[in-house]
Amino acid sequence: MGVIKRLVRRGQAADMNSDADAQASSQEPISHALVLPDQYFLDWYAAAEPYTQAFPRVAVVRSPAGNDLNRYRNITAVEAPNVWMNDDALAHIRRVYRSVVRVDTIRATTPNQLEKILIQRIDRDDRYGETQNADDHLDDGFILSWPADALPARITLPFNADGGDGSPNEGLDLVAPPGTTIRAPLSGTVAVVARVPTDLGYGAYIQISTIHHGVHYLVTLAYLARITVQAGQSVRSGDPVAVANGDGIRLVVQSPGRGLSGYILPHVIDPTDLIYWNTLRVRPTGNGLRVRRRPGTKFEIVTEVSVSDDLETLETHGRTLAKVGQKGQWLNVRTPNGRTGYSAAWLLQAIAPELIDQARLTGVNLDAMHPLGRPAPSRLGGIGWVRLNYNVSFNPANRTYGNTDLIQAYSRYRPLIEQYARAGCRVMIVFTHQTYGEGAGFNWNQMDGGQWLALTARFVEMIREIARSYAGQNLVQAYQIWNEQDALPGLVSAVSMLPGDYAFLLGESIRAIRSVDPRVTILTGGHNSGPGRGVEYARAVLRSLPPGAQVDGIAFHPYGRGTDPGSPYAPFGLIDEEIDGYHALLPGRPVWITEWGVLDHPTDPPQSVANYAAEMVRWVRLRYPGQVAAMIWFAWAQGMHNAYGLIGADDRPIQPLYNEFLRL
Repeated sequence: MGVIKRLVRRGQAADMNSDADAQASSQEPISHALVLPDQYFLDWYAAAEPYTQAFPRVAVVRSPAGNDLNRYRNITAVEAPNVWMNDDALAHIRRVYRSVVRVDTIRATTPNQLEKILIQRIDRDDRYGETQNADDHLDDGFILSWPADALPARITLPFNADGGDGSPNEGLDLVAPPGTTIRAPLSGTVAVVARVPTDLGYGAYIQISTIHHGVHYLVTLAYLARITVQAGQSVRSGDPVAVANGDGIRLVVQSPGRGLSGYILPHVIDPTDLIYWNTLRVRPTGNGLRVRRRPGTKFEIVTEVSVSDDLETLETHGRTLAKVGQKGQWLNVRTPNGRTGYSAAWLLQAIAPELIDQARLTGVNLDAMHPLGRPAPSRLGGIGWVRLNYNVSFNPANRTYGNTDLIQAYSRYRPLIEQYARAGCRVMIVFTHQTYGEGAGFNWNQMDGGQWLALTARFVEMIREIARSYAGQNLVQAYQIWNEQDALPGLVSAVSMLPGDYAFLLGESIRAIRSVDPRVTILTGGHNSGPGRGVEYARAVLRSLPPGAQVDGIAFHPYGRGTDPGSPYAPFGLIDEEIDGYHALLPGRPVWITEWGVLDHPTDPPQSVANYAAEMVRWVRLRYPGQVAAMIWFAWAQGMHNAYGLIGADDRPIQPLYNEFLRL
């Protein structure tokens, strides 16, 4: 109770489960506050304590006076005398706290009355008393959730702004690169599905209709592709309905009989203040961003924040999304340590943790032939992917090469694959010259087209049988065909080939695997020669693939790239150059980073490597949500080639790299 009492004396919100200030940016936001009267507060608090213990993450606020209730989506307001303006909690909140969505009014004049009402809710497991709303104590505002899964999120053209042709924008234009998932911003019925362009100039669009508190709303989502809903279908807020067709979509809201005229559509209303995104945060684009007492560079500096700080906006979500990235705009924010002030909005990006963290991007390269390369699944923490080279050629029992015994290889790999898959990891298998070719009499430095044809015939036969043995069991999520095929000749770690030879091998491999497992993901080998030569190689391969042999994704290995070209781990420049280059070849599909890490720096400080890894993952999640499917670290252990491992040669974690990587 010590923390709660201290917070109460300061007149701040007290979280029953954690410090309310600390949760502002580091956890899922508290979305529910219980507002109690100031007079005889401890008595009110004692009456409410069973309720706050029964329902998780309830912030207790001592009086609305001096507290910003806009921080909370839902407010349970105790309507006792002399607490709210005109003793009307609903009117007070709707007038002063425009970001609050749900108002739950409890009319109680004494702590005893409050206790009885809350006990009834506890008994019914009914946080807001929804099963007993005959008195209309619940009031839900009409809101729109953010419809685009793209990050950073931003309104590019506000309501009523000039669209460039002299006509005012009848809605909001939102950032949504091609292929971005678009979701229903409200629950309702799909009224219109226009799959071909009409005179509106919206391209493909849908309209969703709903009635809220007796008021009719019609919401249009324009500039879409691959619409997945039908007219007359019921949808819920957040349901996927389409993808973006261009660089953005338009959101338009109409309210027949209530809206404005003079726009391309009648009865429109400004959607800006209707947008609500509970987990919305803003993040600096660079370190040392100043938070000032008031908006403007001449005002006192309150504190500074960095790219690792997620700030809470103190303005409505729609206005926040209209300000970020805009020169001359200032945004009222709260920092992770609870300081408040104004930051330059053009140096802020809008993000949401659920979009950044929804995909477990990280993975690690393992090695079934290495004594440290087969860790127990429990040691992998939150890692999403494991990648294994399927080596049939080498027989560890007699240490010979050139073996083709698939049953023997299966007996080695099946237990490994199964234990990782059953533990929740997604397994990627790589087929390379070590699957077939090594020890089979081929001279890699003197291969010609005929020899590659001969190798391909046997290679494809083998991988078909391997894929057949794992098909339909939810064990292998992806197969990768070859490794660093674009490498310069003579590279020890790779067997390279010309684009035409690789296109033939890749196409035949796709057909073989698809014949036994039509659902598994099939990827190119990891390109390692960068955004110039590597991208051109991949482009030539894609052009040469036979009809019906479509690859699911392009993989690459961006060693020597990062978020800071001045870093010793990024001598070749920004990671963006490779992501953008390869993604442009298959714009509707994510790219795959199947190897990355730090090479040839075995004695560097683990903290430096940990910082590099964390910055890379964070950067990719923020800038390329949905566009990068995996980031698989090379490698698990020191001694696995020239890689910086997560564990040392003694099989002990290299800290803090190990812990920090597993949390990414």
